[in-house]
Amino acid sequence: MKRLILAALLALVVVSGSFAGHTRPGYVDGGQSADGRYVVTAEQVKEGKTDAKWRFTWHDTRTGEKHSGWLVGVPFGLDHFRVAYTHIFVPPGGETFAVWQPASWSPCDRRPPPVEGKYPKNPSREFKDYVGFGDRLVIYKKTGQVIKRLGMKDILHANEWMFVNWVQGNLYWLREYPEMMKNGEPPRCGYRYYRISPDYSVLEFTIGPNSDAVHKVKEAGAEAVAYRRVVRLRLSDGSPLGPKEVLTREQTPVRPFIGELTRRASDGQRFYRPSLDPVRVGGKVLLPAATGSDR
Repeated sequence: MKRLILAALLALVVVSGSFAGHTRPGYVDGGQSADGRYVVTAEQVKEGKTDAKWRFTWHDTRTGEKHSGWLVGVPFGLDHFRVAYTHIFVPPGGETFAVWQPASWSPCDRRPPPVEGKYPKNPSREFKDYVGFGDRLVIYKKTGQVIKRLGMKDILHANEWMFVNWVQGNLYWLREYPEMMKNGEPPRCGYRYYRISPDYSVLEFTIGPNSDAVHKVKEAGAEAVAYRRVVRLRLSDGSPLGPKEVLTREQTPVRPFIGELTRRASDGQRFYRPSLDPVRVGGKVLLPAATGSDR
């Protein structure tokens, strides 16, 4: 049976009934090109009680052309332990789209090979190849063919695996942008870990210890605690951008959404409805009708 997870404005907003511990409400957010012409959304298709897949729909709103297919590497569930924090971006031209997964596991048992000590300082190849660390960024043609799949082993340098840690359904390997954590939290868990260009052509994120990992790597010294490496990837093909590459204003990554922050366990996170164009159009917090509030 199919369960459509398409919210108003065609952005996907499905939340879990559980909201405790570190895990935030899950979602797979749709996206559109900056000009609004090309729209990509997704729905979770269930088969039986446990098996499920994510199906995308690509739509040219001008000509009516449509394509659909399956996404790879996105967790099946939206519950407390198999949660998805997933963002879809459509670069200029609409011929491709990117699926970015900054903080959730790819489908797995969430039991990586063991490591010695508090953090994976020198992990084995088996650890680095663990399936749950895969598919951080996947680039698709509009028709569904996969152009590139980038996992953590394709992105992390040897000295950066020490920052990898996890709690329940959350996988940590990126440093938060500090401004995203002041006076509350962003209404989407993934927002804290990246920036996106206004034309959706460039993704930026920072490798380094997140707030949890900082405590674990203190014994490695001040250099490990202060470590930062900024990564920028081109979303048309997943290729890296050099630090000296000149970008236009529209290509320069910025805060990934317009709108207010929310408190950690507030209804603001649970009932947030995003925009398909979050850099330009703010999302909304839609509280249940019983509360009589909409802000």
